[in-house]
Amino acid sequence: MNHPLLTQVIEALPDPVAVFDTQLNLVTVNSAFSEESCRHLGYALKAGDSLRQLADLHPNLAMQSMSHWQAALSGHRVAFELSYGQPPLRYQISCSPLYNEQKEVFQVMMVIRNVQAETEVRENERFFRSVLENLPVGLQEFTPEGWHRNMNEAQKSILGDDHASNTGPYNVFDDPFNRRNGLTALLDEVKQHKEPVKREMLLKYTEVQDDNVTRIQPMYYEVTGFPVLDLQGDIECLFIILSEITEKKLAVLSLEKSERLLHTIVENLPVGYIQFDHFGFIRRVNQTQRKLFASTGLEEQPDSNLIQDPFARLFELDQLFLEVLQRGKMLRLEKKLEFQVHTGAGKIDREIFLDLTMFPVEDPVDKDQIVVALVNDITEKKRQELENTKNQESLVQTGEIGKIGGWELDMASRHLRWSGQTYKIHELPPYATMSLEKSLSFLEEESRGRVEQAMTACMNRGKAFDLQVTIQTARNNTLQARIIGKPEYRNGRIVRIYGVIQDVTEQFRIRNQLTRNAELMRLFFDTIDMGYAVMDKDGKVNFINRKAQEIVDHGKVIGRNIFEVFPSLVGSTFHARVRQCIDAQAPVSFSNFLPQLDKWYEFLLAPMQDGSISIFTRNITDSKKMQRELRKANDQLSSLNKFLVNQNKQLEDFAHITSHNLRAPIANLKALMQIMNESDNEQEQEMYKGMFQEVIRNIDETLNDLIEIVQIRKDLNVERETLAFADRLQKVKDILLVDMETSGIRLTADFGEAPHIDYPRIYLDSILQNLLTNAIKYRSHDRRPSLHLQSRAVDGGIMLTAEDNGMGIDMERYGAKLFGFRKTFHKNKDAKGIGLFITKTQIEAMGGSIHAESQLGAGTKFIITFRPE
Repeated sequence: MNHPLLTQVIEALPDPVAVFDTQLNLVTVNSAFSEESCRHLGYALKAGDSLRQLADLHPNLAMQSMSHWQAALSGHRVAFELSYGQPPLRYQISCSPLYNEQKEVFQVMMVIRNVQAETEVRENERFFRSVLENLPVGLQEFTPEGWHRNMNEAQKSILGDDHASNTGPYNVFDDPFNRRNGLTALLDEVKQHKEPVKREMLLKYTEVQDDNVTRIQPMYYEVTGFPVLDLQGDIECLFIILSEITEKKLAVLSLEKSERLLHTIVENLPVGYIQFDHFGFIRRVNQTQRKLFASTGLEEQPDSNLIQDPFARLFELDQLFLEVLQRGKMLRLEKKLEFQVHTGAGKIDREIFLDLTMFPVEDPVDKDQIVVALVNDITEKKRQELENTKNQESLVQTGEIGKIGGWELDMASRHLRWSGQTYKIHELPPYATMSLEKSLSFLEEESRGRVEQAMTACMNRGKAFDLQVTIQTARNNTLQARIIGKPEYRNGRIVRIYGVIQDVTEQFRIRNQLTRNAELMRLFFDTIDMGYAVMDKDGKVNFINRKAQEIVDHGKVIGRNIFEVFPSLVGSTFHARVRQCIDAQAPVSFSNFLPQLDKWYEFLLAPMQDGSISIFTRNITDSKKMQRELRKANDQLSSLNKFLVNQNKQLEDFAHITSHNLRAPIANLKALMQIMNESDNEQEQEMYKGMFQEVIRNIDETLNDLIEIVQIRKDLNVERETLAFADRLQKVKDILLVDMETSGIRLTADFGEAPHIDYPRIYLDSILQNLLTNAIKYRSHDRRPSLHLQSRAVDGGIMLTAEDNGMGIDMERYGAKLFGFRKTFHKNKDAKGIGLFITKTQIEAMGGSIHAESQLGAGTKFIITFRPE
């Protein structure tokens, strides 16, 4: 039986509802059920019909539903979904058992709800979620106020696991980094215009391994921000899309850099550069060409046409352009231009020479043929060539006048070549066949031996020569000649020997006349207030004036070997300079101290044509005294230089310390980050976060220590003042009163010999405090700790010693590291290894030094030397 109230309730429901008994006969159905069954089955199910009819008409539907109906008849509430109809629609069917007064199932109520729309929504949501999650770009959603809502995996990868949006509430507008990189401004523009905005941004940096070097590379992204509007046109949410364009951006930047570099190269070419399009219009001119235009009185016309330009047509430049463009080949030639330049003084004739190179180039974008012209102003070169031609003619005339000829010997072919003047000197017809052996045959026997020896030395050792020889000409005339020879090298090997030969017969005659005038020369040189002597290359003195004789003060030296008269000169500076003057055939000046006279003399040695050496000398003792004063000033500069070298060494040490002490904790951070990312356990992740805090604390502590050290080394001009050791020690005792009372240390001091020091107060207090703190920290537990301080005056400075009876240090093992940064040598929980390093830095910053003497178990003695200001 069916209750009337239940029938009314069922009829009021919008979804199809049916009640059937245990035999699957329909007891009650609402109109919605009848309409739905009619639409799908072709007829309306009504009360009294059996659901078993479906097994015959719609076996698939019955098979999907029968087990669930049976479960409901057994007293279970069942809900299931199935697809039915054409096209198939998704339905959710709920079967609920109804109980009688005996609590037995006597009927089942079936509610059918069309869930096709909901299913499509869920599937669409899953589809779009899958699409968004698998997009190759980052996607992130924000509220209109900028609070983070959601993001896909690509965005998480871009931001990184440590980004604030992964750990808690995050507002994109409050992030200062976004204000710097422009993301905040982009979203503000999106909110203002309610339209998408796209920008290229540098959002982060990443580490890139290049062989064994880690490089920091910028990461560029194309950022698109867009709003989602509601029905009223208000912003419902904000989205950003990040697409990495690093490779593209770096390529663009590289291209721009290359373009700037190419522009700079072209602009600074030492030759003129003109670029024409295929119509002949000038498209580009560099500064060298602009200067050339200016020098010719022409004004640069960027849009002028070469073919129509009267200046270009006058000098046939238009034909060259067309020839290059049509043939597609490079053309190079020299062009002489003659024209008039209008100036304020009137017209001036000008003549310039150009080295012109024109070649075609294909425009990589438009594929049009363009022509580039390289214009080199060679006017000066041409003028120089003309000048050289004139000079060559002048040299030939000079050679004839001075009776100077040239010669060269090719080392590979042994071919000897003479100039025309050389043939004239030997009284031979020009350009007769000549060889080295034949040329030597014109030399007198003694001269031939010297020339052969000189040629051999030049060939084997590259030694130049300059000889005076006697020649018997082809017409049996005897003359005196000077032969000069030099080697020429190529790739480290002698390829030829070349030189000149001069007829000096007339000069030889003149020398005889000069001999007669030697006495007059002596009278002249005796009157000058400077020592003068002439010595041959073997050391024999040929002339000496009165002033030089007074300096030598050794009887008669003319005609004697100076090195035999004064054996002490052998191997001396004077001897070495004489050899230098002879070998180089060039003047040599130097100064030398003569112990016998206790005076300084300045010498000038000058080679003479006959191989002798002129010696000039003067007393410079007073000048040397002045130099000693200058040397003192130089020594002070040297001390300053040593100080700067020490400062540079300290900077190198600091760089090493920074690299060494920051690398390890940073490596720990990276390792902890990797471990935490690989862990799914929340407790382990919390433990690793605690480790992060400890590592970061250590890094912060290290940086603070390094900053303090840098400040010490930087502040070299810290103010000094006169301080009493006793007063400053009392100040330190007041500060460390509790530590001294707790440790029971016995502190003694003896400042009687050097009670005061000029030193920065803050440095002296720090040094004394570190010495006392070390004695307390590293005290021996077998005896009462003690520390004795003593100051003494040493070598104009002050030495302070601090001797304790503590645990001591194994100097063989740790001596080299005692004053190192964060170096500890005992298992003391309060030891940081920074005190002695700061103390050493403070002392060395003021120019002093510190070292230690210690034995394990027998205490430590620190010795500090303070440099006077």
